[in-house]
Amino acid sequence: MELNTLLLPLGVIPSLFLLYLIIGEREGKFKEKSIIIIYIGGIVLGSIIYIMEGMILYPMIMGDVYLNLIIIFSFIFSFLDQLVKLAVLNLSTFSDRGLPLYGASFSLGFSSVFAPLLFGKTLEIGLENVMLIVLPFSVMLINCSTGIIIGTGIRRNLRGKYFAISTVAGMIIWIAVIISIVYSLAGESIISAIFSMCSIVFSSLAFIAVYKKHLPYAMMDRRELRKL
Repeated sequence: MELNTLLLPLGVIPSLFLLYLIIGEREGKFKEKSIIIIYIGGIVLGSIIYIMEGMILYPMIMGDVYLNLIIIFSFIFSFLDQLVKLAVLNLSTFSDRGLPLYGASFSLGFSSVFAPLLFGKTLEIGLENVMLIVLPFSVMLINCSTGIIIGTGIRRNLRGKYFAISTVAGMIIWIAVIISIVYSLAGESIISAIFSMCSIVFSSLAFIAVYKKHLPYAMMDRRELRKL
């Protein structure tokens, strides 16, 4: 069974579930039309970006891979991912109170196409590399978190600081993703599984922190924050 075939329907479904979880308790604080438009825009731009990144990544991992190359390309990929979010969320169309939620919606649409477009058709899933299944979910969780963070940064006029935080977080996941794939292709399934588990643990903790602690404050304006 090919990994991308398995995860194609599991990309959109979890992303829509997470989106519902995030916006469900915040009715009246966002425009429903904007949520839908930016989610679809995320799918379109995510398809383009991941195809570009896949064209760079696969020739690299098929040859000799060194840690310095993994770090460099992880930074480049993360920087590009966050830059796209920053550019879209900066549009005046989305400049209202719901900006952090639009960041989540765009990022979930963006990452819903990660598995089928980046993994390609060369990876097959079996008992020896079953932990690769968690990688797309790790990417989805970290992208959702960084989308909320970047949206908050734009809203509070702290773009540089929040962009840097998001880039570092995305880079960590990219390092885990690349190493997991490299070791899986090399037949080192235990090491691949370890990095896959590290990716889902880190991205889950980041999402919980952003959803539970950061998002409630991100939705408040300055007047509300002063009252705390």
